[in-house]
Amino acid sequence: MKTRTLLACTLAALGLMGNVAHAYVISSSNVPVGIYDYTTSYSTLTVNDHMVITDLEAIIGDLRHTFDADLLISLIAPSSTTVTLSRNRGGSGDNFINTVFDDQALTAIGGGSAPFTGSFRPEDPLSVFNGQDAFGTWTLRISDQAGLDSGALYAWSLNISSNPVPEPATMGLLGLGLIGMVGLRRRPM
Repeated sequence: MKTRTLLACTLAALGLMGNVAHAYVISSSNVPVGIYDYTTSYSTLTVNDHMVITDLEAIIGDLRHTFDADLLISLIAPSSTTVTLSRNRGGSGDNFINTVFDDQALTAIGGGSAPFTGSFRPEDPLSVFNGQDAFGTWTLRISDQAGLDSGALYAWSLNISSNPVPEPATMGLLGLGLIGMVGLRRRPM
């Protein structure tokens, strides 16, 4: 009877942990943000849940700027890991509109043209975030590296695919179940 109870508890804990992937879209409410000559602008968004990242896309919904090649755009995770999304791309073209930075995109950002609408591979792979906990404050950093042109960021978001991080109580229940099962197996019959 004890073996069945311990087995049931262990299986329940494993079931609570699950490997079911979830997708979340989290948008920044820290907009609009001005982008000015020779300055760096920041916008943040907060992920309120603990989740292990399995895939991540950064989406710039609306960034208006009159000379895209002035811009160095980076994404900074709560862990301080930084990925360059676009490094001085687009020449004299304007804007990033519904721009999805996705490691699986067919076109690299360097092969695209302003207004950069659609999916593009970023300069650095977003896969460096895989395995990290998404919880915390994410930052979009935009450096305007030249004069005469300015703009503003109006919308951006993250599309996070993840596995939930197990609650400590679930891990404790799993551990107790496994310890109990080992203890039962070691008893002489």
